[in-house]
Amino acid sequence: MRVTVVGCSGSVPSPDSACSCYLVEEDGYRLLLDLGIGASGPLQRYAAPTEIDTVIVSHAHADHWYDLTQIGYHLSRVEHGPVRVIGPSDLPEVVWSNPDVFTASVAEPGETKLGPLTVRLSRVEHGSLECWATRVGDALCYTADTRACPTLDELAYGCRVLLAEAAASDTDDAQDRHLTAGDAGRLAARSGSELLILTHLRTWHDHAALLAEATRHAGCPVVLAQPGLRLEL
Repeated sequence: MRVTVVGCSGSVPSPDSACSCYLVEEDGYRLLLDLGIGASGPLQRYAAPTEIDTVIVSHAHADHWYDLTQIGYHLSRVEHGPVRVIGPSDLPEVVWSNPDVFTASVAEPGETKLGPLTVRLSRVEHGSLECWATRVGDALCYTADTRACPTLDELAYGCRVLLAEAAASDTDDAQDRHLTAGDAGRLAARSGSELLILTHLRTWHDHAALLAEATRHAGCPVVLAQPGLRLEL
């Protein structure tokens, strides 16, 4: 299985990165975890829109779903069939009302097969917004946006690579809807992760400081996500 970071910027695109988007590939099957603002362009360095089999959207914030509309427009222009989308029930109406572009279904907890991939979803705690974290086999767990919570701990336990948001530092106030870098490191330690990748990196934060904070707690190597980072798992 190969994982490629397409975009890793949190909340808004940065000069160097689109918002959250991660491409998972195995045996020719292509799964996207999120498709945030600006990600549809750089995605095409790694896969054409017509080659995407499924998109799992974690939640209905624009930095995680908005470029689904751009991929949909591309597919409609080349007269390609709809792309499968799995996401929260509160995704915007455009996703549900265009069956020629999107074959959409509401995310549910538990395990499902997507081509050769075994995927498990768990609802996590992102304020009042419906949000889903994703685990792919025992290789990868993507936290999406969430505060620390028992369902995330259960999903991540025993997973080799943890792709976790680091939306703030432990010293920041009012982070009740997001993981801090310290939270991500502690989650990696509890989960027995072999590698922690910090993502959802906001332009106004000191990313080196976030890396140092996570490293103090993780008990495993920690790296910052960056566009084009590829891992063979």
